[in-house]
Amino acid sequence: MSEKTPPNLPMIGTHPIEDEGACSTTNYVSLEEKTILDAMRELRDRAVELRKQLKGSESPDEQRRIEAELAELRAERSDLAIRREQAFKRKMIMLGHLPPDDEVRLF
Repeated sequence: MSEKTPPNLPMIGTHPIEDEGACSTTNYVSLEEKTILDAMRELRDRAVELRKQLKGSESPDEQRRIEAELAELRAERSDLAIRREQAFKRKMIMLGHLPPDDEVRLF
């Protein structure tokens, strides 16, 4: 791969430092991280819809149902956040930026 051809990897934004001395100005995510982040975005979108429904709802039963669903979404998002951190750590280990860890399974 030449220096002018960027790698075909998922990317999230650019680093704010445009310094030539910086290691990298682009943050690449693994496919595992991208999948988890996509799932987190879907949860956020669903939560936004539910909050709108909650504001417009006058029925106490409907409000309780929506609040319960929001609580489930929060729990699922928390689990995804943990999985995202683990995926990031696995990526850093595979790239050689972190030492191998017994807690992280590579496969």
